[in-house]
Amino acid sequence: MIQVPSRKKIFVFLLILSFMSIAESQNLPEKIIVGYWHNWGYTPNTVLIAEVPLEYDVINIAFATPTQPNGANMHFMPDPGIYPDVDEFINDVSYIQTNGKKVVISIGGANHPISLNNPDDVQNFVNSMSTIIDTYGFDGIDIDLEGGSLSLGAGDDDFRFPTTPKIVNMIDAISQLTDLYPDMILSAAPETAYVQGGYSTYAGIWGAYLPLLHALRDQLTYVHVQHYNTGSMYGRDGNIYNPATADFHVAMADMLLAGFNVDVWGNNIFFEPLYPEQVMIGLPASNSAAGSGYTPPDVVQIALDYLILGNTFGGQYQIHDPEGYNPFRGLMTWSINWDIANDLEFVNNHRPYLDNLINSSADQIFTASRSLANYPNPFNPDTKICFSLKDAGQVKLTVYNIKGEKVKTLVDQQMDPDFYEILWNGDDEQEKAVASGVYFYRLQTQDYCKTRKCILLK
Repeated sequence: MIQVPSRKKIFVFLLILSFMSIAESQNLPEKIIVGYWHNWGYTPNTVLIAEVPLEYDVINIAFATPTQPNGANMHFMPDPGIYPDVDEFINDVSYIQTNGKKVVISIGGANHPISLNNPDDVQNFVNSMSTIIDTYGFDGIDIDLEGGSLSLGAGDDDFRFPTTPKIVNMIDAISQLTDLYPDMILSAAPETAYVQGGYSTYAGIWGAYLPLLHALRDQLTYVHVQHYNTGSMYGRDGNIYNPATADFHVAMADMLLAGFNVDVWGNNIFFEPLYPEQVMIGLPASNSAAGSGYTPPDVVQIALDYLILGNTFGGQYQIHDPEGYNPFRGLMTWSINWDIANDLEFVNNHRPYLDNLINSSADQIFTASRSLANYPNPFNPDTKICFSLKDAGQVKLTVYNIKGEKVKTLVDQQMDPDFYEILWNGDDEQEKAVASGVYFYRLQTQDYCKTRKCILLK
């Protein structure tokens, strides 16, 4: 009997291909740091775009705002106190982009609610945002909707099928923009109440970002939930976690990495996980940067060690995948200005940490995570597949394509207990180069079988 792949499996494969294509066109590093830039000349300082430290990979410009409160027609102008000449701002954006950095326009913020109530609002939003992108050469859009911009209407109780007009219209508007700019960066910066808050209650602002994240999951480059200015929150395990702790950061991130049930005491609908490449953590750069939630770098990195490498620290929360989520994307901070005012504590600590995850030898990372892994990933032209054996025995390491067809057998022999690095140079059994795409490698021994994903980008 021929087995036909399920619709769910086909969808997952298409989603992997979609994300791979987006990642390739955007040319972002494997691990990134995102920071917001203040478009105002006060609190705490004035910083030119060209002066932003190169340790930041993406600069989110704060903010494009509606021309009137709860409006749909968007406006952006560089603060004349920082850039008296608009062309100087455009030149600085271009300059930092030539250094490999991305500049994204963030919409909304805490003080500028946006409401798309009808099709005319959608068109005004799309037209005005495309004008902003084209005028200033921005690389994408960051969705930072607060202050009631997204809230669930009465009877809107399933994030998969939203009925609230301003949510449905926002999804439509962002979808149109991603059609216009298929290679653009699309990020989101919701507060915890709008995402993880949907676990306990799905109403009002609680969980109100979930329809947006669900509908746009194959267009989103990454999501950095704000782990600050929040109270205690439920984790997916039903326990409550307090902000500014390693447990809190791990528990909140794992809800997106593993998925979680929405409105567990009501409809209890499962929100499917995002890919680890799409998940980041948002943090304040200093105690002064936010009302609450500042976390010292060493505590943040304890949380990241667990999330990325699977290294436990004795906390209460247990991540869904005990081996960790190695492709986890990185960190966002509010803000670059506050980081500069704090002697760059954020990037000076977290940039080396993230770079070490990328650049450390496979042996070091593998030993820490104790998992089958390949480095680099994505790769071009070759990658090392690393594993260790506890016992002697027959070992088989095989590469498959996304259709499940065997591409190449890399190992099929008796091996002794040891650590191994096997090079795959992106060829098939006939030593012909394979095409860009998603591949899977499987390690099989007498008592162990594990499959991992790798991406070849040319």
